[in-house]
Amino acid sequence: MKLRRYLSEDFSYSRSGEIRRLRTLDNDKSIRILSIFALIVSCLLLAQNFLSPGTPSGGQVQFLYGLSFGSSALFSSLMLAVLALNDGKGKKLSYLAMIVYVGLLTLTTTFATLVDQYHTSDYSAFCFGLLLLPLFLRASFVTYLTIVFINLFFFSLGYSYIIERELTFSVITPIFAFSIASIGTAINVEGTRLKSNLLQLQLEESNKNLKELSHKDSLTGLFNRRHLMESLNTLLAASKRYDFPLSVLLLDLDHFKKANDSLGHQVGDKLLATIGRLLSGLVRDCDVAARYGGEEFCVVLSNTNIEGAKFVAERIRVRIETETFEEIPWTITVSIGVATRDNDETPEDFLKAADKKLYESKAAGRNRVSA
Repeated sequence: MKLRRYLSEDFSYSRSGEIRRLRTLDNDKSIRILSIFALIVSCLLLAQNFLSPGTPSGGQVQFLYGLSFGSSALFSSLMLAVLALNDGKGKKLSYLAMIVYVGLLTLTTTFATLVDQYHTSDYSAFCFGLLLLPLFLRASFVTYLTIVFINLFFFSLGYSYIIERELTFSVITPIFAFSIASIGTAINVEGTRLKSNLLQLQLEESNKNLKELSHKDSLTGLFNRRHLMESLNTLLAASKRYDFPLSVLLLDLDHFKKANDSLGHQVGDKLLATIGRLLSGLVRDCDVAARYGGEEFCVVLSNTNIEGAKFVAERIRVRIETETFEEIPWTITVSIGVATRDNDETPEDFLKAADKKLYESKAAGRNRVSA
């Protein structure tokens, strides 16, 4: 049952973009290590094959060993070259390229095992290749199974047609045993990695939510004052540097205390939450809408001059005035002050200018825009 559940989960995870991303990142690191060590080991074995082969010099066995070690060295050299080229272009190696490279390395170890069968019954190369497979490659169970099956098929075919011997039960049994061991190792190792990945993704999601909460007002869903000041400071600096207009709206709900005192704080909270929802739908994604404090709200309009800001402010004022608020029997209105960046203002000066215009709107009878 556990194996069945693992296969079901593995199939689901293999289709997950996040899991594939994490697998690719892990593979990028391990493939670099594998390529370097595979190249070093292959070159050492290749040198030993020519200098002290342990088989008749110039014979067919020596040539086949050289072909096996040389192929491994060539694949690893090409992989290191591709990795270096991708680094220079700021790209990552594709998931498929990693699988192909590791698959080719396992085939070279299987080929070396076939050569071993000429003069000894050594299966260590096959065992080495398949047992290292899940340690250096992160992939789905189907991918592991496919690579193991290809190597098993290649050995069976090579034993019969390259070595030209009968494939007996005693010969194939160790091959099956190492193949099963490789699959078992893959299930165990990748299962552990997936659990770690799930915890990592949960942690990332929790951190994202905590960061969002630290910048959001829980009642209105708008940004809080802290985020407003950080954004305003950044936008002001960019506005000065690249010389684009920046405007700010300061909004205050008219007679909000009346709603709180006569209808209760719960109704007042609902009113604020509705205003937050309305503001979110009335500003662009590049703008910053925030709760400034109490019943005051602030909207920072990027790349917007005074005329554009007055237009947005009037649209907000009319939208709020025409909205029907549940449990409030009178019309809700808002007073708005508008300011546009002037020379080298600080965020505090900028907001103070908008606050001055807001005071003018309230002094003139409320439910109006002053700029």
